[in-house]
Amino acid sequence: MLKLPIQEEHVSVRRTYLLLMKALLDLLAEMPFEKISLTDICRVSMVSRSTFYRYFEDKYDLLHYCIKMYIEGLRPVEDLLYFRNMNSLRIFLTFLLSQAQENLAQYQKIYQVNKNGSLMFLIQHDLAEILAESGWHGESKGYRLKIAMPLYVSFMSSFYLTTLKSYLELADDYTIADYVENVCRFVQRDFWEAKEDET
Repeated sequence: MLKLPIQEEHVSVRRTYLLLMKALLDLLAEMPFEKISLTDICRVSMVSRSTFYRYFEDKYDLLHYCIKMYIEGLRPVEDLLYFRNMNSLRIFLTFLLSQAQENLAQYQKIYQVNKNGSLMFLIQHDLAEILAESGWHGESKGYRLKIAMPLYVSFMSSFYLTTLKSYLELADDYTIADYVENVCRFVQRDFWEAKEDET
């Protein structure tokens, strides 16, 4: 649970948040989340333990903050987050993967080090929580959700995380445009086409 509202941040507070976030991301590229201690985070960030506790309850709280800030960075396409058609899905995924591309090497290391641990589960859980907390109740701009909101949130958080994980594994083989097009084909169940007659 964050102790300070983001709106009340000033320069030194913002600096502390950034130091702690960077320390966690750097550590995640070296060791699984389960093995990272508060001592490690404080050592790498050069933030004292008492200062850490002014901002976060524990490393899970810090992780949640990091994920929330990543989602905040998607604000330009926030309305597309709940994609209602293929065009909005394409725009959102292109933006999401372009953001990941900016720090691709670090994200790939984090994924490789943590893919068999609890980190992926924690990220999906936090994504679902953030989607559920967004204030959206299944109705917007002439659209109404046809499935139960808890199921929708669970499916969407799983979809976003699976798409991102797959991209981190395959980024060297596909351009973002090609990758997004393949994801859209999958969503539309457009897997197969008839082969031309080989006679």
